[in-house]
Amino acid sequence: MGLALVMRLPTLVEAQIATGALRSAGFNAQVFDANFGGMEAPVIEGLGGYRIMAPENEVAAARETLRALRSNPGLGEPEEYGPWAAPAPRSSSFRARGMRVLALVLLGAPLLLWVLRLLTR
Repeated sequence: MGLALVMRLPTLVEAQIATGALRSAGFNAQVFDANFGGMEAPVIEGLGGYRIMAPENEVAAARETLRALRSNPGLGEPEEYGPWAAPAPRSSSFRARGMRVLALVLLGAPLLLWVLRLLTR
């Protein structure tokens, strides 16, 4: 008996969560393309996402299980509640502090080398 496609999901995290849910429900599900997708995520996303595979005789029941999990009011569609829905806030003070440290290192290094050269003479 071979494996068949249950569904495709756009991100590896979603695919792993869905596969974990299927496994906990008793299905023999696997995430395909995980290793390649870890290195080449844009390619996998362009091909339609990560494949969740299961034995052919379990595919219909696995799809129904995932559909039931998604229809649960506590779970939203990934486009609504995922971490990709809104960009992470950036702290301008953190960025400014980093730039000051970088400027101090870059500008202070020649001065430090000059002082060390004077002291070693």
